Amino acid sequence: MATIIRLEKDGYMKDAFVGYSYTTAFFNAFVPAARQDLQSFLFFGGIYFFKISVLEIYKIYEQRNFGTYKYYSLITFIWLIMSWVIAFFYNKYHTKKMLANGWKPLKDDEYSNTLLKKYNYLEYMDNELISDEKTKEILDEVKKNRNKESFNVCSGCYCYDTL
Repeated sequence: MATIIRLEKDGYMKDAFVGYSYTTAFFNAFVPAARQDLQSFLFFGGIYFFKISVLEIYKIYEQRNFGTYKYYSLITFIWLIMSWVIAFFYNKYHTKKMLANGWKPLKDDEYSNTLLKKYNYLEYMDNELISDEKTKEILDEVKKNRNKESFNVCSGCYCYDTL
């Protein structure tokens, strides 16, 4: 699961995310739409419509040739793997894009600053270093939450599979 980072620009606050995006893996183009990221929405939408087009063309081809849809599962599996790979990179891309557009973490938000520095979105500066103890606490908390969320996702998939 992704970890939420709070960013601000001109008095407005917005959420950015670091880590793997399960939401992007499952919901594809709807994630950039919800985040109001038009460029990424068009990119994901283009990939989605290309996938649908390839599958429909393949179905038509197999129906005309009285085929048995030998490669339909393979094509679907390849698209599934692609969506999982894109989910690894989308949060990083979106957060870096926001930082480049002038969004900054709150000055008193040690949690967001620590995570942005850990994931190399921000550079460390001598006067901005947070104490090592506080950094360890924050990173341990994030790791514990991430493990708990991963377990919940895996157990949810197992329960769904057994139904």
